[in-house]
Amino acid sequence: MKARILGAALLCVSSLSMAQTAPYKDDSVYRGLGGKEGIHNIVENFMALVLADPRIKDSFSDSDIPELKKRLGQHFCEFAGGPCVRKKENRDLHSIHEDLKVNDFQFNALAEDLQIAMEQAHVPASVSNKLMAKMAPEREEIVTSRRSEEHMFEMGKLLATGGVSQVEGAGGGGIVPWALITSYGTRDSWGANAHYTYIKTQDYSLKTYGVAVGIFDRVELSLAQQQFEGDLAPLDQLSIKQDIFGVKVRVAGDALYEQESWLPQIAVGAMYKKNKGIDGLGALGVSSVKQLGASDDKGYDYYVSATKILLKQSLLLNATLRSTRANQMGILGFGGDLRSGRRIQPEISAAYLLTRKLAAGAEWRRKPHNLGVDNEKNYYDVFVAWFPNRNFSLTAAYANLGDITIFNPKKQDGFYISAQVGF
Repeated sequence: MKARILGAALLCVSSLSMAQTAPYKDDSVYRGLGGKEGIHNIVENFMALVLADPRIKDSFSDSDIPELKKRLGQHFCEFAGGPCVRKKENRDLHSIHEDLKVNDFQFNALAEDLQIAMEQAHVPASVSNKLMAKMAPEREEIVTSRRSEEHMFEMGKLLATGGVSQVEGAGGGGIVPWALITSYGTRDSWGANAHYTYIKTQDYSLKTYGVAVGIFDRVELSLAQQQFEGDLAPLDQLSIKQDIFGVKVRVAGDALYEQESWLPQIAVGAMYKKNKGIDGLGALGVSSVKQLGASDDKGYDYYVSATKILLKQSLLLNATLRSTRANQMGILGFGGDLRSGRRIQPEISAAYLLTRKLAAGAEWRRKPHNLGVDNEKNYYDVFVAWFPNRNFSLTAAYANLGDITIFNPKKQDGFYISAQVGF
């Protein structure tokens, strides 16, 4: 029975109508898939991948493969708006799959193999994502089991769905935390990553490195250190370090699988930041950010993020509200001579999913202006993120950090690069 679980589940899906998922009303997706012949090729590619996939192939050892291919072809054709109409059966998917014990790891493996099959058939991502948008809501009806404790560290989420490492260590974009939980751990497992980020502007550089853990796709814990350095006199010897401890909790929604709902994935987070003092300005008698006018050398940021992946449009959208007193993320301390209280600052991100492994987008982050010696401006970047596999990702960007201190009073912009290793 155990070996037939996933094959039986897939056969059920391909023979039933979905109560919450209706086919497309026009045939543009059907034509984008290549029509009848294209869908046939996709199904052939898909089943070849499934039967060779060590994660799930044993589940199909006793399946009727020809019949499964036939029903899958009809299923994809109908969802894509093609001239295929299956016989409708008034049956409940959840009750059928309850005894089959399909888990997140298995469902995601199938979804990934389908994505790859469409890539092999040269289907554009803008089309394949539309078909995936119809399939995604089925997860909640099909997945009825949890992964066993012996598989607690397997990376089962779909590629790129953990985001990258944000410059303060949280999962998200480059400068904005997202509601996505870092790593590729599913609802049944843990995952972790380590990152290194380097930003170089005309007069300064910023290095960030750290680790983060995602727990059951619900809780994220992160630890990062930032090192900010000056390159141009009079601040060419400047060096400031800051430690950041972060926690994030997903409280509602699912950014990827709830495609039939406008509810985004929502997470709340906090970052504790501790500035470690100033080196390189001893000749000026400056060794603490408080001597530059900051009220404190440590503080908390609190934020709420909402993230939605709109597969039909191949878009990821994020909005974050942050309560903060931090000057330049805390590198120049917290609060100051101009104002010391908290301010609510908006942050936004948007990315277009060019392929399964490549995304391009932009971010904007509003900043407070608390210090007289720091004419702080908003941050923004434009980026490209590449996800060749679950163990590695690379992000390259142009970043604009605005003015940083009155001692080098000009716009600071330059390149940004970040590498992340997952395990």
